Amino acid sequence: MAWLGQFLWPFLRVTGLFLTAPLYGSSFIPNVVKAALAAALAAALAFWLPPLPAFPGDPATAIFQGITQITFGALLGMVMQVVVAAIAGAGEMVGLSIGLSFAELQFQETSAATPVLYDIMFWAGLIGYIAAGGPVWLFMALAHSFAGGVGFGNFASWGAITLFGGTIFSAAVSLAMPVLAVSLCINVTVGLMAVFAPQLNLLTVGFPLLILVGLWVFAATVGYLGLDIGRLMAPAMNAIAAMAPHG
Repeated sequence: MAWLGQFLWPFLRVTGLFLTAPLYGSSFIPNVVKAALAAALAAALAFWLPPLPAFPGDPATAIFQGITQITFGALLGMVMQVVVAAIAGAGEMVGLSIGLSFAELQFQETSAATPVLYDIMFWAGLIGYIAAGGPVWLFMALAHSFAGGVGFGNFASWGAITLFGGTIFSAAVSLAMPVLAVSLCINVTVGLMAVFAPQLNLLTVGFPLLILVGLWVFAATVGYLGLDIGRLMAPAMNAIAAMAPHG
């Protein structure tokens, strides 16, 4: 059981990580490949980590420990999933504000049709997350989570994850704010124009102007997405550090 524990402890956490983490948990990666990669990473960690406790031989304790280890790895991945979801949420808000929410696509990463701008920002956020070294850093955090043994940190510190979940809404609104402000100005302007010149109504002028200017501002803000991802990664790392045990 000592030999099994040296491999099984990291394998269970890596398995949980692969359930929720961006890129690792992508549905484009076959489950067989995920299982083989999880086993390979766990085997590499087994040689790198210090001696770990033997895996419990009691079936009930083994099942409980397995569930808790998988949950811990899934929570690590969920924190980084919030970063990508915040970026994608900004795209959905932009689509709603400029009237492009009717344009939807269905792709493998989601269970239902999603707005086009949501898909664009999802992939932009995922690429930015990869470019920022998120997958590598997340795996390093999982590896160093064994510095304090196979246990967990203070459960009260796990509340940092709950607080970080609010980043999905606050960061999405912050990223979409330029387009939201422009759309509000255009709607107010077109509304005032329609009062004095009824021919310039919302259908003939408002919608084309709103979509064109909104997309132009949206394209201009995408160039600053790297800085936004960097600002989101910092609190995500702090949440993971607060949750992990310390040796």
